[in-house]
Amino acid sequence: MPPNVYKKGLLMLLFFQNSLHYLFVRIEAAFNLFFDDDWNPFYQLGALSFYFFWILAVSGLYLFIFFETSIDGAYSSLEYLTNEQWYLGGVMRSLHRYCSDALAITVTLHLIREFSLGRFKGKRWFSWFTGIPLLWFLFAAAIGGYWLVWDQFAQYVAVATMEWMDWLPTFGDPMARNFLTNDAVSDRFFSLMVFLHFGIPLFMLIGMFIHISRVSKARSNPPKGLAIGTLAAFIVLSLIKPAVSADPADLSLTQLDIPVDWFFLTVYPLFDIIGHGAVWGILVGISTFLSILPLIAKFKKKAVSVVDPDHCSGCGWCELDCPYDAITLGEHPNPKYEHLAVVNDDKCVSCGICTGSCPTATPFQNVEELKSGIGIPEFSVDDFKQEIISRMGELEGEARIIVFGCEKGAAYKTLDLDNVITIKLPCIGFLPPSFVDYVVRKNYADGVMVTGCCLENCYNRHGNMIVAERFKGERLPHLRTVAAKDDNKVRVRWAGPMELAPLRAELLSFSQSLMSDYVPENTTSKRFRSKGKNYIGQGIFYAAIILFVGYFSTSPTYTRVEEGDATVKLSLRHTGQIIGECRVMSDEELQRLPPNMRLSKVCPRERSSIEFQFLVDGVEVYHQIVEPAGINKDGRAKLYHRFTIKAGEHTITAKLKDHRDLDDYNYRETQDIYLASRSVLVIDFDPDSKEFIILGTTEKKTEEK
Repeated sequence: MPPNVYKKGLLMLLFFQNSLHYLFVRIEAAFNLFFDDDWNPFYQLGALSFYFFWILAVSGLYLFIFFETSIDGAYSSLEYLTNEQWYLGGVMRSLHRYCSDALAITVTLHLIREFSLGRFKGKRWFSWFTGIPLLWFLFAAAIGGYWLVWDQFAQYVAVATMEWMDWLPTFGDPMARNFLTNDAVSDRFFSLMVFLHFGIPLFMLIGMFIHISRVSKARSNPPKGLAIGTLAAFIVLSLIKPAVSADPADLSLTQLDIPVDWFFLTVYPLFDIIGHGAVWGILVGISTFLSILPLIAKFKKKAVSVVDPDHCSGCGWCELDCPYDAITLGEHPNPKYEHLAVVNDDKCVSCGICTGSCPTATPFQNVEELKSGIGIPEFSVDDFKQEIISRMGELEGEARIIVFGCEKGAAYKTLDLDNVITIKLPCIGFLPPSFVDYVVRKNYADGVMVTGCCLENCYNRHGNMIVAERFKGERLPHLRTVAAKDDNKVRVRWAGPMELAPLRAELLSFSQSLMSDYVPENTTSKRFRSKGKNYIGQGIFYAAIILFVGYFSTSPTYTRVEEGDATVKLSLRHTGQIIGECRVMSDEELQRLPPNMRLSKVCPRERSSIEFQFLVDGVEVYHQIVEPAGINKDGRAKLYHRFTIKAGEHTITAKLKDHRDLDDYNYRETQDIYLASRSVLVIDFDPDSKEFIILGTTEKKTEEK
């Protein structure tokens, strides 16, 4: 690829990524108006995906207790649950349906959001790469689940899926032949589908844990409040719009208005619009692109954390805090200490959280150059200390404030005032609590504000939560001086990129509280109004989820066959004649062969292609030459094709030629038929009797004669 084309492609990719990030931060900021940081659904997409998976597992096990694995029993058992046991079985069935749609939503949003944040490259590539196959497992499990209902919607999904799979080059018979007629479907089919519907999610669950295996303390459960709210919303949806079956499956008829679940079957109408091969190309192409995206997108590599054995005591605090399991403990070269921190370069993302954990990263040391046991080369603790000291002279006024902020959080640089300075950190987790002690004790400022990403939305996963626990004394190292622990000296306010206004308001409030004439105001009524606003906003969100999932799970319907049309399915399996002639071997030739290979007559293996033609009312509507299967072209030729014709009276003719050198077709069948609207006409060929099999014709109605 020419360098300029590659560069333009990267620029387009970066523009797309930044556009998505722009959209997400604004949506998330809007949700923060009504949800606490730890309840914002966009910060819990991965945890919600796990949560919906467990709901599907529990509801699926309950449904399996009553499910009958047979053609008639599958439909009737689910009808019993829906109508007779609606209060539990019906709710479980609906929860199983709607939570699977919710899982598709959260997984898709999770992938798009991680892409917008750039969490697909560098040391994060493993989680990104292992997440792509999970999408195929998810959709395979869901699509197979529709088959088990065995209503007319399941019939459409099964036939369309098999036709799509048959586009792939295989040596077996077309799988769509298993759904030509009602007699072709057996009870064993449902046993197989139940096995797959249980087996695929198990593989998916294994893949999910592999997906998060390189993520320390991964969130797999959403906060209790969000979990209760989403479950309640889907229970309400299950009661007001229960999942119901369509009419029983009947392969002799085609359904007109198909209630497509657009969360999983979005591409299915494309089968009829652009073809099966194009859909395969789109899906495989997207999956391949996403898989190799970490290799395509170049980025500036940051230097990983470096351990200084002269200052590392092997306390292990950095190992406990690292969100990526990038730090382990090895043997210390100094016999005075037992352990030494060891950094895994393949996992370290240079966030600096380990620096904030190191007890030696304290500015109280009376040394010429401050050093810590572990740190990132691009921003050392000495650089941090010198920046604080050098900028103290910029502060003026009575309430002097220094703001320590994460570069991924709100645009805190615009907070600079005469009495405020801001210092940027690679992650707020980089901040050692001793530096806050230092600023307060040395009277470099009257107050310290700590800010960063929203509490559940840290770019480096846990940096802000670790700092919050350090400040509360729940994690080492922690704040030590009484002055630093005083809320009037230290203020913590987490804010996302779009929450500059709330952060500014908090800063002004903090500044006023540091004034000598400050009088605290009564905020009880304000908190009460805020809670009321939150409840209303959350109610609107859950109502929107109910409407969105409830509508697109079955609407708008898709029409594959119009009223007044009939479907024709051509499905043939036939072995062409041998090309060439058999030859009688001479005695000399036979003697040269081993005894077990001596045959008096030897025939060539290659078979001829077959040629098929189909006419309706004397007009050719389909013509195809089919090559034999197998590497040596000695297998059976297979043909499957579906199309529609107008219902009514027709004269049909099927012709087959099984040797390419024949001048005319050596098998033919002509019939006068009547096709009702929505009926299915099946044309097959019996290779034993050498006769065409025509199924699906009906007697013409009396009133139409």
